[in-house]
Amino acid sequence: MTNDCLDIFTRPHHTLASTVWHAPDRIARLECSIESHPAPAIVCGLRDLRYVMVNRRFLALTDSADEDWLRRSMYERNILEGVANYAAVKRALVDAQTIPQTRASLAMPDGTSRPVIVTGQPITVAGQPCMLFTLTDIEAWQQTERHYDQLRTSVETAFATSTACMMIVDPADNFVTVANDSFCSLIGYSRSDLSGRSTDDIEIWPSGIASGFVRTKCGQRLECRISEATIMIADKAYALWTFQDVTNRRIDERNLAAAIEATIAESKWLSHAILDNLALQSEPPRDVTPSGLNDLTARERDVLALICEGMDDKTMARTLNVSGNTVRNHVARVYSKIGVNRRVAAAAWARARGFGDGADRKTLLPGPVPVVTLQP
Repeated sequence: MTNDCLDIFTRPHHTLASTVWHAPDRIARLECSIESHPAPAIVCGLRDLRYVMVNRRFLALTDSADEDWLRRSMYERNILEGVANYAAVKRALVDAQTIPQTRASLAMPDGTSRPVIVTGQPITVAGQPCMLFTLTDIEAWQQTERHYDQLRTSVETAFATSTACMMIVDPADNFVTVANDSFCSLIGYSRSDLSGRSTDDIEIWPSGIASGFVRTKCGQRLECRISEATIMIADKAYALWTFQDVTNRRIDERNLAAAIEATIAESKWLSHAILDNLALQSEPPRDVTPSGLNDLTARERDVLALICEGMDDKTMARTLNVSGNTVRNHVARVYSKIGVNRRVAAAAWARARGFGDGADRKTLLPGPVPVVTLQP
């Protein structure tokens, strides 16, 4: 809403000559503006010093009604009673000049008084010079300040004593404003050591703060899980960084992965031992020609031997120096000829016939199978 009424409250040094009201609709808008004013407000005509307008907040502050103020004289109900510099305030009132903030004692309808801060702003209503008084309840303001101080103290205490590692950074220059005890204990620096340090300081953050790697004062490299949030302090935005040390967890995870890989590697030898045992129990007589082995070509025997050693297709391809498709074709033909459909079954079939220990096959050589020319 932009109008002449709003200018009264947005201009800090509004003069009488710059505000002229020409029509009743302007007066209605002025009344609406005074009513919506965030502070208790009352308007007094300067020619007869009688109150002509008052808003709800003023009535709530004084616990009164319209008739207690409207058309009443300042001599009857003086809101400037008890001001320290009364002579200067009276002169500003007579000359229709701005009255700076001054402390006064506001008389209440029940005969008591309330300490307030009064400010006067000259305005013109229907061509008549007036003074707009706005008030601040000192007790309420002091109570709000106390609550704010208590809240700030509790927040500062919670931040300082939190077990979470945190620090507050000014995003304007990326300098650390303050760090809590937990973060200082984690990296071995004091609060004064961290205050004013840039988040680009490679001595503490060798790869940048967003990387999650932090170097302690003694040179230890820590891996942290980090998060950033924006917080408001005294109407200014700051970045709150939180750090969770996961160095030991990452080490444990890597150790677990290594243990799993070792277990998998050992399980291959274990499965081979089980298959060898099954093969010995069902081994046919040595003087009998092994059934089915003669149906395999030399390359298919090589593939079957590698299956017995637990190799996958890629490893076979590198060992035999052939493509992966060629290995898969050989494996499929081996399965078809010996009547199985799994590697474990193929290895058990081979060991049951004494194949796989190296006695019934030649040493594998990488490269293509040599071509033998038959003489007529």
